[in-house]
Amino acid sequence: MSNLSEIDESNAQLLAAWKYFSRDLPAGRIEEIDGACLISSGTQMAMLNIIALTSPARNAGDLERRARRGVERARAAGVPWFMVVSDGWSPGGDPAATAGVLTRLGFQPVLAMTGMVTDTLAPPRHDPSGLDLRRVSDAETRAAMADINSGCYGTSIPDGRATIGHASNWTDGAFGRLGYLDGQPVCCAGTFLVDGVRYVGFVATAAEHRRKGYGEAVMRRCLDDAEQTTGARRTVLHATDVGRPVYEAMGYRAVTRFVFFVPPQA
Repeated sequence: MSNLSEIDESNAQLLAAWKYFSRDLPAGRIEEIDGACLISSGTQMAMLNIIALTSPARNAGDLERRARRGVERARAAGVPWFMVVSDGWSPGGDPAATAGVLTRLGFQPVLAMTGMVTDTLAPPRHDPSGLDLRRVSDAETRAAMADINSGCYGTSIPDGRATIGHASNWTDGAFGRLGYLDGQPVCCAGTFLVDGVRYVGFVATAAEHRRKGYGEAVMRRCLDDAEQTTGARRTVLHATDVGRPVYEAMGYRAVTRFVFFVPPQA
């Protein structure tokens, strides 16, 4: 069972990770907004353009005030975006209260992710044969990482390369791996040192190669790389509903759910 400190940690890690991914992009923008934060990649990749709370909402009125301010500032950025609120930071810890406030303002929930954490991974369940795990280390491998993610999550290739594949995301503190079969990249993952924690992101496997343990294998290798280099043991991620069972089998446990809301039309 999660506790308040882990809920706060999961929220802080989401904020810090999204900032990490946008901080040095050419059109990246990070702006504190009185209880919320605008984090924008400056591209059409909506998942990397968010308004997120920086502390728990005290009540429904407090959440509404922050949401209205967020809409004002995010519209000026001129890119698609989401407002993200965790169940644990909803007014009174009640996600229904968040849904009520935001739907009344014209927001619509479109997807959810689960904040997850572990200090110790479970033993591997698979030992995929023939998978060549290579570091993300140059423009070619950064582009491959971006392209696999773009294919899995419906993002355009140019936007994926301009964000996930940007060189600024793969400096010290970033540990990425690609899995190759017969010389072709088929899966990938990244681990990023975020506030002393191994944050996992950009885990993706090409559709025709799923359910073979490739994603778990490449992710474990990234985590090992990060631990060997930094000594960090704790690891945090935010899982889609599809990925959550894989992470649970690896030893991660759920902390709090994050709901992504599409903003009202102008």
